[in-house]
Amino acid sequence: MLSPKIFEERALLYKVLSLALYTPSDLESQNELKTLLPAVRQVSLVKMDPETIDKFVDAWITAWDSPQGDLKEEYTRLFVNDYPELKCPPFETYWATGERTIYGHNYDSLLRIYREAGLDRAPDVGLPLEHVALELELMYYLVASSTRQPEYLCLQEKLFREHIEKWADGYSRCLEENAKLENYRATARLLREFVASERAFFEEPKFCV
Repeated sequence: MLSPKIFEERALLYKVLSLALYTPSDLESQNELKTLLPAVRQVSLVKMDPETIDKFVDAWITAWDSPQGDLKEEYTRLFVNDYPELKCPPFETYWATGERTIYGHNYDSLLRIYREAGLDRAPDVGLPLEHVALELELMYYLVASSTRQPEYLCLQEKLFREHIEKWADGYSRCLEENAKLENYRATARLLREFVASERAFFEEPKFCV
């Protein structure tokens, strides 16, 4: 039987990654990330390199101590608009197909997961459902709810295998190579390492039968 603590740690990591990849202009999200960072250092059951975690936490603390305009400018360059084009579009379709578009062939699958989880849509944040931050937020919701809703275990596996796994490695490597600020490079490394851990987590047992 899997320990409830493993689900708590997995939910925490999905949550902080979602917040880190969301706009720094949202002060509520930034404050939530600040609140959660100390707990990230306590992760023990999810197989992560402590150095990767420490660098992630330290880099975000440093970013907040720097002029906030720098953080917002970097977010815009990486996630919203860069000339002549975004180097690392934060959307699943690009990394799954190479097409610079959204709402690709796998979008219906993502919608089904939302509906099976009892969600009509993502929070009204003005982002496409396949934005990387929203997919990570959805996974956080599924993991955090799975102790009360065992059927969410299968939805987690579907979301990971059909969606997150398809974009995380390529996107994280692109982000690490192109980010100018260390907090985003550290986020990319944490994402890639956590996804490797999740890949092992979903090997056995299989939750969708």
